[in-house]
Amino acid sequence: MNRGNYIPHLKESLKIEINNYEKPIKELIGKSISDVNYYEIDYGEPMWNETEFHSLDYGIEIIMEDKTAYYFVWGNEFTQYDVKFRKGNILSVFSPENGAKKYNVSDNPNWTELIGKKINRIQSYWSYWNLLNDEKRNYYPQDVQIEFESGENIWISALEITDSKPMGMKDYFTIVFDKEIADKFKIGLV
Repeated sequence: MNRGNYIPHLKESLKIEINNYEKPIKELIGKSISDVNYYEIDYGEPMWNETEFHSLDYGIEIIMEDKTAYYFVWGNEFTQYDVKFRKGNILSVFSPENGAKKYNVSDNPNWTELIGKKINRIQSYWSYWNLLNDEKRNYYPQDVQIEFESGENIWISALEITDSKPMGMKDYFTIVFDKEIADKFKIGLV
């Protein structure tokens, strides 16, 4: 997995692809979050709350103050596991029948500081993979950074952290609330 985004040498077609990908996500700019739900496999107890980050099997749903729902899940639009964003109900993708358990995390200390604050910037970070002995790069959205009016940020990434090692292109979601932690795990890097 390699990182790349907004680098001057990117082909124009990739810049257009990134712009088209970010356009619906940027609909969040100027809005405030009122509720946050995590979806993960039902292990009998929540397993998402790691010390430095939150880790989910399925995805995150955010409800805005105007009651509009949006979600981030791992998808396969650009590659096997990438960050997929949609407006609407996350239950159209995952449901209790799939073993998905919903956790409202709006009262989690990482989220309480962000609830009610306006989103003022969003950026995606793209990685690529290529086959051995093939220079063709296959780009995909690996991370999304959301910045709030207060200057706080979250990073949403389609990666799994195991034994303090980040592994991209996973059917997992990691959410980070601190720039140092994001840097430590190489999330949101250009």
